[in-house]
Amino acid sequence: MPNKAIKKKEFDNDVQAQLDEYNSSTKLKPQEYYSCGEDFLVNVGLPGPAKGHINQFIGHSDSGKTAALLLAAADAQRQGDLPVFLITELKWSFEHAQLMGFNCNQNEKGEWKGFFLYNDNFDYVEQVTDYVNALIDAQEKGKLPYNLAFFWDSVGSIPCKLTFEGAGGRQHTAGVIAEKIGMGLNHRILSTRKEGRKYTNTLTIITQPWVWKDMKNPRVAARIQGKGGNSIYLNSSLVFQFGNIENAGISGIKAAKGGRQIKYATRTKVSIVKNHINGLGFVDGHIIITPHYFIADNQKAIDKYKLEHGDYFRKILETDGDFDLIEEVVTAETAAAITGQDDDSSED
Repeated sequence: MPNKAIKKKEFDNDVQAQLDEYNSSTKLKPQEYYSCGEDFLVNVGLPGPAKGHINQFIGHSDSGKTAALLLAAADAQRQGDLPVFLITELKWSFEHAQLMGFNCNQNEKGEWKGFFLYNDNFDYVEQVTDYVNALIDAQEKGKLPYNLAFFWDSVGSIPCKLTFEGAGGRQHTAGVIAEKIGMGLNHRILSTRKEGRKYTNTLTIITQPWVWKDMKNPRVAARIQGKGGNSIYLNSSLVFQFGNIENAGISGIKAAKGGRQIKYATRTKVSIVKNHINGLGFVDGHIIITPHYFIADNQKAIDKYKLEHGDYFRKILETDGDFDLIEEVVTAETAAAITGQDDDSSED
């Protein structure tokens, strides 16, 4: 005799009542993001880092990671959330942050002030995670009554404490990162997504890359990996890859007047290689990085940018007149890098 199907009414009245006794469900807040600009959204497929999550930016140098971080931090300010900069790669520039729309000012002592926290006094990984935990503790005690938007630039630039003291190595650092983030901050960040939590905290991490290759089988596609192990990737809800796998895959655009030239923008590739929020996002996005924001990779966007920021380039080029925007001569090798034809990114 075939099993009798459970009618919807029977399930609702009987089975569901039994299951509800053991259920422990929590509603989550509506998903929000920090915006890296309208053109970033259109060309990449998502606004930027997801609030209430760990996000990873990975890629080679000059491929757009810092620009995206600064734009997201500026949007955090606009939303009333407190940006917290965790600077372990000491290449930071507040002047660059200002150009990207971040609200900060330098006082007569040369100190940069504003609605943000900045800390670059870190020698090893544990100091960073201890600082983050201390700020979350202060938030929970009512001393920091804001959503906290942490921006770490970058993982891979400092070791763990044991290695810093000369007794460890790369595997020790990877183990510390896995423990402190994967089994620590991951839960503290993600738990703020719950509807009953007063604040929503976010961690966005720039990760320095290295390229893995199968030396025994050169036909196997190379992979981009993060320094310090895979725990950042595994614990991130969103992962944005900037540039290509084996190289940055970028091309410059220059401004010129009277024989003088200055590179003012960079064409780059941005791919969403992991999305555990809605599964969407382009893997072939192309965009242009300017000193002020991302713009679409087309002539109309370039012309609009030139019109809006002409004074900026006239000052740099020391000219009162018009100027030309010219593209760097693109060799066949560079063209292949820009389009991603120099690597097989299908496995990403």
